[in-house]
Amino acid sequence: MKTNKLVLAFSSIALLSLFSCTKDPVTTGLTFQVRNTAAVAPIDGSITGAAVQWTAGFANTAEIKFKAKNNNVKIEYKSEAQQRVNLFSTISTLGVVTVPAGTYEELEFEMDVKPVATEAALQLTGTYTNVGIVTALVFKLNTSLGIESKKSNITIAEGSSLKALTTLNFSLITAGVTASMFNNATVTNNTIEISATVNSNIYEIMLNNLSACGGVEVSD
Repeated sequence: MKTNKLVLAFSSIALLSLFSCTKDPVTTGLTFQVRNTAAVAPIDGSITGAAVQWTAGFANTAEIKFKAKNNNVKIEYKSEAQQRVNLFSTISTLGVVTVPAGTYEELEFEMDVKPVATEAALQLTGTYTNVGIVTALVFKLNTSLGIESKKSNITIAEGSSLKALTTLNFSLITAGVTASMFNNATVTNNTIEISATVNSNIYEIMLNNLSACGGVEVSD
């Protein structure tokens, strides 16, 4: 009986030592931020200098995500980020995603937006100008969308504190929309509204462009 008790005691000590030596992965906070650039966009195929200028906008963010490969395994870390973001402030902070230290490849930084109550998921306001005539313009994203920014690789060190700054280039979202399409758009109360239900031909083009209009920089 003494031998059995001794073996049991040593087994308990061994198990305790094993669990004591097991360490949780070291994580770091990755702060997601957003800003915009190049809010003036010349219109494709225009010989009269037609252009769109965005002057204000907001997004209702729902979630932020960090997607990548680590040792050839796909991973995803995310965090809730429910807030109304002014897209035309200098820099807006969306939230923090906790990520284990390590080397990552094929990164995607995603900002998910969705409609809230009667508000659009994302809305831009500005003007469309052609041959000196200025018309108010509003783009309303009526559906949920993940806006992605990609980066090839990154190493996250233990104890580091990083910022992932996504720059949205709004001059890209009208690529493929011609002056003819704008000139023939439905105008209501002196405003060209672009949404899923009004001027939907323009909306579909801009929707496709919007999801990939971002670029990201990661810094300390």
